Amino acid sequence: MSDRDALLATIAANLYEDTPRLALADWFDEHGEHARAEFIRVQIELEPIRDQYEIPRAAELHARERELLNPKDWLGKMPKNWDNWRTGASLEFYRGFPDTLALPARTFLELGEQFRRAHPTIRRVVLFRLDGYGERIAACPALAGLAELELACWYSDADARALTASPHLSALQVLELWLARARASDAQLCRIMSAGRAWPNLRELSLLNCDNQKRGLRQRLVATANRAAGREVAVYRPGYPKLFPFCANFWYTFPGRLPNGRAAMAAEDHSTNPPTLCVVTFDDTGKQTREVIRVPVPDAILKVPLNQWYEHKDALQQQLVAVLGFKPAFIRVRDVNFPGDQWDGCHPHWHDDVWEEQCGVPDADTAESWDEWPPGNGGQAWRHLRDQEWIFGWDRWADKRGWVHST
Repeated sequence: MSDRDALLATIAANLYEDTPRLALADWFDEHGEHARAEFIRVQIELEPIRDQYEIPRAAELHARERELLNPKDWLGKMPKNWDNWRTGASLEFYRGFPDTLALPARTFLELGEQFRRAHPTIRRVVLFRLDGYGERIAACPALAGLAELELACWYSDADARALTASPHLSALQVLELWLARARASDAQLCRIMSAGRAWPNLRELSLLNCDNQKRGLRQRLVATANRAAGREVAVYRPGYPKLFPFCANFWYTFPGRLPNGRAAMAAEDHSTNPPTLCVVTFDDTGKQTREVIRVPVPDAILKVPLNQWYEHKDALQQQLVAVLGFKPAFIRVRDVNFPGDQWDGCHPHWHDDVWEEQCGVPDADTAESWDEWPPGNGGQAWRHLRDQEWIFGWDRWADKRGWVHST
């Protein structure tokens, strides 16, 4: 075994430790693979603050991560067309190495062993379209040694029971279940999985409230699961956080902070005569205060047709800076209500339409259904959840970075 393979094997045997990863980064440096080495160190430093985009260092690391990432060369030989839409698979890097493999159950049966063998650093497998595939997945040797499993879909109690009898999941440490089943009881699912004997080393049973509905009821399922397990193992996780992120250059409004540090947001208000910039502020919890500040719009922009104001956004932002000492910045807030909003659309809400007609509904196990969209309902919803996508206004779509990426 080469030094590189030995170091990789050490990482695979200690997936939650960073020291072996940094040792391999040093090896890459010594052998001229400096970009690969730097990428490992960047991702390790980034991991604890990955979603804290208000931290300047996090922004720097994200930018460097994007510059360095080179999966085409680093993944080596992969199954043909492994990542096309029909296969429905994705493989994400965390802490420097391939880490999270997401794919439909049928694809895992076909290619899972190749993925796990090629990349022993895979920590987490996310399965879609499990309904009807419980017994086959439970018998799949590609599960052997897996540390974390997320069942990002909805399926029958029979599928759940089959998994609890799997001979390949004894190393499992984390199991994540999606709640919000439309055709079966979430409580029953929790009881089945908590009492499962297939995972004697399980330290966390994560109950994900993927649509964020019925929060009180679903939080109480932690107690249900723990009673069935006979120990404290279950944790509740909301699908979305309470606060909505807005980056400093948000497409429609002007997020930032006043000189006293208070979070604020400004928007054009055409209900006043003449139009003004309306500034609202927020307290330390992200809740909007009653304070409203009016900033005059420069005369030069008042002469511009309203449908062309967006072309002068920089000048409007500079007006806020000049009049208020406003500092554009990343902020997190709850609801936003601008007086005089003509569209009545400045109310962030999570991406509810993702769940329409699919929340909790297992995918049909038919050739037509598999051909139409292999990742299924769970695969579609999982990607929205990962990015924490949400709606602002009537046609603006943003993600956990506070960036608008579709309208």
